[in-house]
Amino acid sequence: MITLKKIKPFSNDIVLVDGLWGTGKSIIAPIVGAMDGLEKQKIEAMFEHLCILSYLKKIDDDAVDALLNIYADKSQYYNLIGREVNLRWNDDTGPKNNPNSFRYFKRLFRKDGDSIVDEINQKNLALHLMTHMVLPVSEPLIKGFGGRLKIIEIVRHPVYMVQHWYSYLSNFDHHREFSISFEYNGQKVPWFASSWKDKYVGMTVMDRALSSIIFMYSMLLESLDSLNLDNQKIFVTSFESFVMNTKDELVKLESFLGRSHDKNIKKILKQQKIPREQLLQGKGHAGYGWTETKAESEKDAYNNELKLIQTKASDAVLSEFNNLIQNYNKRWPSILSKYHES
Repeated sequence: MITLKKIKPFSNDIVLVDGLWGTGKSIIAPIVGAMDGLEKQKIEAMFEHLCILSYLKKIDDDAVDALLNIYADKSQYYNLIGREVNLRWNDDTGPKNNPNSFRYFKRLFRKDGDSIVDEINQKNLALHLMTHMVLPVSEPLIKGFGGRLKIIEIVRHPVYMVQHWYSYLSNFDHHREFSISFEYNGQKVPWFASSWKDKYVGMTVMDRALSSIIFMYSMLLESLDSLNLDNQKIFVTSFESFVMNTKDELVKLESFLGRSHDKNIKKILKQQKIPREQLLQGKGHAGYGWTETKAESEKDAYNNELKLIQTKASDAVLSEFNNLIQNYNKRWPSILSKYHES
């Protein structure tokens, strides 16, 4: 039996901006991409899919390791020669939402060759990926990339994630939904519900959304605790801290990556509408239920989100969700903590 392996892997850093669905990755990733030696973010689901397949024991370890390294190196090489540049204006990974976009246009005319690989390695030009829910299943990445890997994990208050999850799972059967899933009792079930599929298929959409958030946060916290928050590999920031205490978080981020920010960082922060005086004053995905709120107080906005959840959730699931809120508030306290206690 042969063992698959990527021969002569690159040596550059691989930086992941990761988080559960609806944590605000698309707001923070362009800021990370504005640091010295980092590419703008790319969304390449293959990295997520390989980790999920490994978690589900649907693929051999050596195959996962080889493919992760092949795709990482190929993706960065393609970055530097302008292949597969996303020119869609409004995309999260498009020119409108990322700094220094003109350099990516210029690369369309670069010559390829081994000199590009030398540039990547010698200058440590970091591959920058925006991933979804990878940290809970990140063992293949940690093993495969070793010291090259840096994970920026974004967490967010569970109450402000629910609309996104509710909208997403409401449309989970659509043709353009590409998450890894399986069929059970005639229903499409997401990969993360494999161990509780019987409960999932019998739930309302709101209970599915809440139970999914509860389950994924449980997996995430278990992963963080088992990794002991390795300061060299993982940097955890809450959405609340990043958008309200931006300056402090940027200092921590620079220290974690060992890279400084672009001279145009103020312009980039303004584009992302941070720092904020109120959490919901800014950018978001309207397609997942987000609306910008300025008239309400922070407390009113929070209570309105909570009331919507309470009217649609079952008592049993709501009780579990309240436990998650309390746990989150202890771990990542913010202005929202006192609203739930009052």
